Parts: sequence; structure tokens; C-alpha cells
Amino acid sequence: MSYEPQTFAAPDGTEMVVLTAAEYARLKLLAEDSEDVAEALAIEARVAAGEGTMPGEVLRLIIEGELPPLAAWRKYRGLSQAALARRAGLSQVWVSRIEAGGGYGSRETRRKLAEALEAPVWALEDEDKSEKEKTMPGANKGRKYWPLRDHLRSSGRAVVTMKFDEIAALVGALPRSAIAHRAYWGNHEGNSQAQGWMGAGYGAEPDVPRRMVTFRRVH
Repeated sequence: MSYEPQTFAAPDGTEMVVLTAAEYARLKLLAEDSEDVAEALAIEARVAAGEGTMPGEVLRLIIEGELPPLAAWRKYRGLSQAALARRAGLSQVWVSRIEAGGGYGSRETRRKLAEALEAPVWALEDEDKSEKEKTMPGANKGRKYWPLRDHLRSSGRAVVTMKFDEIAALVGALPRSAIAHRAYWGNHEGNSQAQGWMGAGYGAEPDVPRRMVTFRRVH
């Protein structure tokens, strides 16, 4: 038996729609996929414009070494806090404070640090800037990909290769951008879907033509 959406007006005049739970879940999934597509295309555009990506060693320092992004990039470039501060035209105290989580810096400060480190600005932005942000709407945006995260964690393997269809079986239908654009599989926290593998300690190596991805544990 199929049900058609029912409309009615609330006491305050607001137009309301009653849907089945299944239809609501379907529309919610489509909305999340739409956000993923827009996000992946935006990231691809930034990369195409020369903004850069995150090296595997930096990712390892963030995940395995539990370093904030700024400290991971600094160590990757072989710089002391004082040397980085000189390059960026900032005080060492401020660099140290940012790395320790005592501040975040303005957009201009992050731009200077990014230029000094030859890193994209987005790669210095820490998702865990404050407890307040963790509870903001959208904080669990990547929850769709948690089943993939759990699958990788439980595999116990250093390298896991999966076909797109196998991933879709875990997280639901993949958006077209996953099949058409490598940027969808970008290894950085700007990708909500990356929580599915970075959250398990892996980096993604997509083979888009063959419709498969190799997830390699970061050591």
C-alpha cells in the first residue's frame, strides 16, 4: 500500500506536510548526498586552482601522532616554532599558543602560516577548535560514513581495497561525484566523507576508472 503526502495548515498558518517515515528517510539521504556533491566539487575547484592537498606524512602526524594540523605541517617542513614564526611574520608565542589550542588565529593569520608552510589554508583548520563547535548543527555531518569507518577499524588490515559498490552497501548510494571526481576521496578533514576512513586511521587512494578505492593505514 502506498501513501501520498498529506498537507495541512498549522494553527499559526504554517503549511505542514505529513510523510511516511520511509519517504522522510529517503529525502534526508538525498539532501545529505547533495551536500557531499557540493562539498566535493568545491574542494576539487580549490585543488584545481592550486590550493594543494595534504601529504600522507602530514596526515600520519595528525592521526597517529595526534598533533594539531599546524604542528603536523611544521614538523613535516622541518621547522621550529621560532623559524615558522619568522617566516610568517608572527611571534613565536602566538604560534606556540595556536599549536597548544589556546587560540586559533584570524583568517589572515592562517593565510600567513599557510604561505610559510607552503600548505593550503584549509589544511591548517582544526575541526576541534572548541567544545562549542562540536555541538553546533552539522557537527555529525559525516555520520553517514561511520559504517565504513567501523568496517575499516574492524578489518585489522593495513591495506583494504574496496569497490564502490561495496562501500555503497555500507553507507548507502554514493553521489555521482564519488564516481566522477577524485576530489571526493580527498584525505583531509574538509571532506565530511573522509571521516569514514580518516576516522579509522586510513588514507584513501582512489582508482576512479576502476571504481575502487584502496584504504591504506597511515603509519
